[in-house]
Amino acid sequence: MTYSIVPHRANLVLQMLLQANTYVSMVWAMSYLIHMLFRLNHLWNVEGLSMLVAYTLAVSAESVRLYAGYSVNLCSGATAMWLLLTVTPCILLPAMVFLRLSSAGRSLWLRIITNAVFGLMTLEVIVSVVHFVICKPGQKRSMPQAEEEEEEEEDLPEEHSSAVGSPTSSEQKRRVRRSPESK
Repeated sequence: MTYSIVPHRANLVLQMLLQANTYVSMVWAMSYLIHMLFRLNHLWNVEGLSMLVAYTLAVSAESVRLYAGYSVNLCSGATAMWLLLTVTPCILLPAMVFLRLSSAGRSLWLRIITNAVFGLMTLEVIVSVVHFVICKPGQKRSMPQAEEEEEEEEDLPEEHSSAVGSPTSSEQKRRVRRSPESK
């Protein structure tokens, strides 16, 4: 079994923002939960139940968004970037805005912690989009490095496969060459 080692450049700034937002989001979620528990007798109407639904959506979407942010930073897949860019504006922001407006004049702490989450979220999205655009997984490499790899590929022995339609490509040769077992 061969292992492929694909180099990926993770962004330290994005990693630090995600780490900080993990803790700030936990404080935000606990603060809103405590706020709703204090107002438990007001949760048995339409506004209270909608606050409960918005809170559940916001906490779920925030955890998915943080996971997608970590995936964008540590992996090179576009699926996590798509998840990050759809969950944030479509689910998380409306739920958080509704929660903020529903507790508008009640708590200064909730306004402060919500502003912190919004600020960190904005910075994370900007940094992750810039990082994803700059460090694309299919980005062209410089010419000298590509020439060196072509020379190394010529030195590798040809592997003949018996299955029809599955020839050994240069990408597979690079993966075999980079695998820990081949050293």
